[in-house]
Amino acid sequence: MHILLVEDEPLIANFVARGLSAEGYTPAVAADGEEAWEQLRRREWDMVVLDLRLPGRDGLDLLREITAAKPGLPVLVLSALTTVESKVAAFEAGAVDFLGKPFAFDELLARLRARLRDPVAIRPAEAATPALDTRNRRLQLRDGRSVHLSARECELLAYMLRTPDEVVSRERILNAVWRYQFDPRSNVVDVYVARLRRKLESDFSIETVRGGGYRLSAV
Repeated sequence: MHILLVEDEPLIANFVARGLSAEGYTPAVAADGEEAWEQLRRREWDMVVLDLRLPGRDGLDLLREITAAKPGLPVLVLSALTTVESKVAAFEAGAVDFLGKPFAFDELLARLRARLRDPVAIRPAEAATPALDTRNRRLQLRDGRSVHLSARECELLAYMLRTPDEVVSRERILNAVWRYQFDPRSNVVDVYVARLRRKLESDFSIETVRGGGYRLSAV
């Protein structure tokens, strides 16, 4: 899981990044809002940990932009601004959780794990929305059926659900899901996309875009 930590205090940033690495996550640090936005534009992330007090771009404004541009990306606010007004503003701007400073790393880790287990949902026009339970590797379809996925199928679908209607290249998928643990000559992405198509064709369409990659959309 790739986690972007937006934190301008070096001691806190280094402490959290080392702790996340030790737990098997892949963290990156941005020291201000502009750097964070550039990193958000360059690659896909599974989670953002965001301080509200940042040099340059305000953390709350950045949170609103993330919510607008990447509505499926969960953001946990980690801030010393712990008034009720600050918390309400963060949640209204799109935060999925809020942890005040000072904090215990074990609590931060537990909150991250809980948020990363949340169902990932694509939002079609229909009222009934399919949701992916990443913990149990099951997709609840709109007709009520539950589809079981392998670990890799689940991770691939979770990644594509975060970028609905966007063309994602094989290279981006390999980096996000296989993390370059693959033979570059293999057709592993094509194989797993074909498996997902067979399981999900009633609710999703995975289009092959020649020279581009794949695009996931709701049927």
